[in-house]
This record gives sequence, structure tokens and C-alpha cells, in this order.
Amino acid sequence: MKIAFAPGFFSDLKRCFRPWWRPHNLWYKFKCWAWHRYTTVKPRTLKYHTWCDRNVLLAHAMFEILTQFIEEECSPGHVEWYGTDGHKITVDGEEKYVRDEMQDLYDWWHQQYLKRYPALEDKFCEAVHEHDKAHKLSNLRKEAGTCYWDPQYDTLENKKWGHALLMQLNYLERAVENALDRRLPRILAIRPYMWT
Repeated sequence: MKIAFAPGFFSDLKRCFRPWWRPHNLWYKFKCWAWHRYTTVKPRTLKYHTWCDRNVLLAHAMFEILTQFIEEECSPGHVEWYGTDGHKITVDGEEKYVRDEMQDLYDWWHQQYLKRYPALEDKFCEAVHEHDKAHKLSNLRKEAGTCYWDPQYDTLENKKWGHALLMQLNYLERAVENALDRRLPRILAIRPYMWT
């Protein structure tokens, strides 16, 4: 009685018993653990790496992944982004190249969300504090673990201005959050094209 082995049986057997601990494999795994943590995302745009609400962290992590992809991986030559073979996507009923969509999201994040909106918010806060006659730490009250700012106005006109500015600041914050909410699904739409 003869035993017949399927073609490639011995090469498959050799591959199964090939040691995973070869020096180059160990060195690569050590480099990935120590320096190049490809599966760990730390958003550089968050100022402090302390506690952060998950809704804020999620947006920063998504845009950090997009930023890393554009700055480090998205180079010409790997993928044909334009031309007849270029990948296209539909955004708000308009067809555009995926690379242009990536760049639009990248530019909005770095120019508008991280620079322009905080500058506007700071101007509104400064204007509110100008109308507050005694903006001190004493105006911050803590009740039941929550911090309230209790502005003190010296005239009725300053009070009206202060409240109007606070309403504008709230409107700006809502507009910024709505703009962010509209862009997060667009990142998910380009996810299939983020490979090199």
C-alpha cells in the first residue's frame, strides 16, 4: 500500500513549523512595540493627554488618522488618485476625486476647526469678560460637582451686552459642532481608500 501526499504537502508542512521567533521577526515586533506603534493612535491636537470625553476623543482620533495618512502615506505613485483610473466619490450630490475630498477635510480640520474657531471663541470670551465688572475666580461657583460662572455686571447695559455675547458664543459652539458632525461621516465614506 502506497501513501500519496497532495502536491505541496511538504512545503505547507515546512511553513507550519517555521519559527515565528526568528531574529528579524523579533526585531520587527520590538520596533513596533517600542517606536512605531501602528495600532495606537494618539491625537496630537489634544493639548493634554489626560481625561477627555469620548465624543471629543473620537473626532480627534478620526482626524488624526486622516492627518497621518495624508502626511505620511498618501504620496503620489502608490495610488493613482486622478485621471481615468482615479477613485471618485459622491459628496453632497457632487462627484469628486477621493484625494480632493481627503484634502478638503484635512484643510478644514487644520485651518478652521483648530485655528479659526478657537480664535473666535477667545474673542467672544474676552468681550464677555470686558462687560463683567469683576471677572475673578470668585465668580465661579461650584455646586454639586458642577462649575458655574456667575458674572456680575455693574450696569443694565453691560448685562444686556454680556448676555448677547454669551448667546453668540453658544451659537458659535453649536455651529462648530454641527460642522464637525457633517464631516465625520465623510471620513467614514473615504475609509475604503485609505490604504497604500
